[in-house]
Amino acid sequence: MTLIKKLFTVVLFMSVAFGCTTMNSVPLSNYTVFTEDLRRDLEAANIPLNKVQFFNDKGINIRREVSDPNDIKVNPEGQITMSNGKSIQTINVLPFTPGVSLGSDNGVLYVSWDDTQQDTKGMKFNLSGQNYFLDVLPNNKFEYKERTFDLQGGQGARLFVKKDLLKQVKNQRETLKGRKVNQ
Repeated sequence: MTLIKKLFTVVLFMSVAFGCTTMNSVPLSNYTVFTEDLRRDLEAANIPLNKVQFFNDKGINIRREVSDPNDIKVNPEGQITMSNGKSIQTINVLPFTPGVSLGSDNGVLYVSWDDTQQDTKGMKFNLSGQNYFLDVLPNNKFEYKERTFDLQGGQGARLFVKKDLLKQVKNQRETLKGRKVNQ
């Protein structure tokens, strides 16, 4: 095979491969990371966090196995299957799924994606630096609805909001240059 035929084959293969993949349909330009500064600005503008539409930037996948099949129930938020006499519950939250805040503490937000509204606490996000990250326990364990799950995906997931939320906040900042004693 000549060099031109090889290059043509490679280019054709790459075109087909990239053509078959689906791009993320979420336009990231419409979103911004939810930061501690933005939280303070919202609170200063008297906008309650439960009125803010949150989004996760990564898919969150959690799973748990239970020996007693009577311990788990079928619900619309997760899939349940039987495997070797064990119940397996899997919960998936796709990237940029809309969620709401169910509560907050200092440096903590609890966000729920459960459209059945059976989730009364939400998933925990901790402040680290300026961003809120999904709270993951040691050994990739995750607490949800007072049960311990294995985190299958979502490590490092952050909270995002739509950029149009920023229009609701009047941000007034200034830098003071200092003041000297009169001589």
